[in-house]
Amino acid sequence: MAFLGPSAPLLRSLAPRLSKEFFTCRPCLIRTQSYASTSTLRKQFFAPDNARSALNTISLRARAKGAFASSLRNYASKSSKSSKSAKSPKPASSSQPALPAQAQSAASAAAPEQAPKRFFPILTHKVVAYWLLASAASVFGIVVFGGLTRLTESGLSITEWRPVTGSIPPMNDEDWESEFAKYRASPEFQLLNPNMTLSEFKSIYYMEWIHRLWGRFVGLSFVLPAIYFVARRKVSKPMALRLAGIAGLIGFQGFLGWWMVASGLKEDLFAPGSHPRVSQYRLTAHLGAAFICYTAMLWNGLAILRSQRLASDVNKGLKQLKKLHSKHLTVFRRSVAGVALLVFVTAMSGALVAGLDAGLIYNEFPYMGNGLTPPKEELLDARYSQREDRSDLWWRNMLENPSLVQLDHRILAMTTFTSIMALWAYSKVPRVNRVMGRSARRGVHGVVAFAFCQVGLGISTLLYLVPTPLASAHQAGSLLLLTWVLVLGSRVWRPTRTFKLLQLRQQYAAARAAAKKA
Repeated sequence: MAFLGPSAPLLRSLAPRLSKEFFTCRPCLIRTQSYASTSTLRKQFFAPDNARSALNTISLRARAKGAFASSLRNYASKSSKSSKSAKSPKPASSSQPALPAQAQSAASAAAPEQAPKRFFPILTHKVVAYWLLASAASVFGIVVFGGLTRLTESGLSITEWRPVTGSIPPMNDEDWESEFAKYRASPEFQLLNPNMTLSEFKSIYYMEWIHRLWGRFVGLSFVLPAIYFVARRKVSKPMALRLAGIAGLIGFQGFLGWWMVASGLKEDLFAPGSHPRVSQYRLTAHLGAAFICYTAMLWNGLAILRSQRLASDVNKGLKQLKKLHSKHLTVFRRSVAGVALLVFVTAMSGALVAGLDAGLIYNEFPYMGNGLTPPKEELLDARYSQREDRSDLWWRNMLENPSLVQLDHRILAMTTFTSIMALWAYSKVPRVNRVMGRSARRGVHGVVAFAFCQVGLGISTLLYLVPTPLASAHQAGSLLLLTWVLVLGSRVWRPTRTFKLLQLRQQYAAARAAAKKA
């Protein structure tokens, strides 16, 4: 055959060219094609431009990884099925063109129903929002009832903290006598109520018992549904973490309640010779925790409803959020947050006033005695200092001197009211009013209305020597004012996570439309 050597290149060029598929069995060919399609998808997904856009549209890297895994499984399974059902080595063509890898990952992330392997959904279900708002209403009620318990001096009637067995009140005369004997040993009975009868004791006992039972109900009605909603996959991962934080705060709130009551049961915990009452510091901590818990429930409930409403119409939702991104609303948004902080601080200063009974002095407005403020020596009384160098003179007077505490509350209240009116005036600026929307404008009007009501209730409570109905309404008014400020904030707040999700869904819809046209 050596004579064929010179003509070998010519013969090779004239020989028929056979494909590799001719020498490959059909199962191996199917596996090879599936692997090739998967490798192509992986290369497209991890291309620098596509990877950057995918990671920019999803806030968490784990979510992008989960979306890729889901789309990869879907794509591989579809490729395998089409290859098995094909009669030729080439995969059968589908009636709809295949989407690019980036669009498929967007489909898995933007449409939770297309990613069954994901435990936490992208958006929290509406029913969770309604439950959070109902829980916030329950906390609102217990805050108002707790104020009534303090105003009627019923908070020290139960001298023990029994979280479980204390849920059942005394059921017979013997149990009532036992509870009454414990109360007779307390400083409040010995100094204030030495002539109290058993029937009078029952009235204050039931007030405190209902308050504590309500607190247990708030805890159980939050923790058990939260576990259910997480188990049923109706809560997104960030919301699940927030629910866990709120549940922990509710438990801590119960501890703060007993810590506050304990300060009024021992004589060494309040000033000698003073009125037996709970510590104003612990009362403020207890009320502040309740306000924070209420704020967290209300804000997250409103946020869920807003995200669901925006996601119902992607284009309209993106248009609204882009409008809120205007630079003219940046100052307004920060001002709303500042007003919410002012309302909270003013309410906490009111708790100091209540803890010290500071509302029973200087019952006129706007004067305090002969002037707008009491004399300086009364405001900075050296008797409240506990150090030889008087380094604690100013802050102890601010927190323990009833005259200065009431003055601080007045100053904070007027500052808050002035800030709200300034916010209302700023909302009337044309460039701000034009972009804030109708719902936000109505929210501003609601804040102004509640501010006027709260100022009127505060002045009336002071002038009429703190009657129980007015004092309770004033406390409820502070929470209502904070509520409406939060509602206003939810209407101008721009949720970053929801905005990115809507962008992702819009990109997926555009990619799908382009693929159909191709």
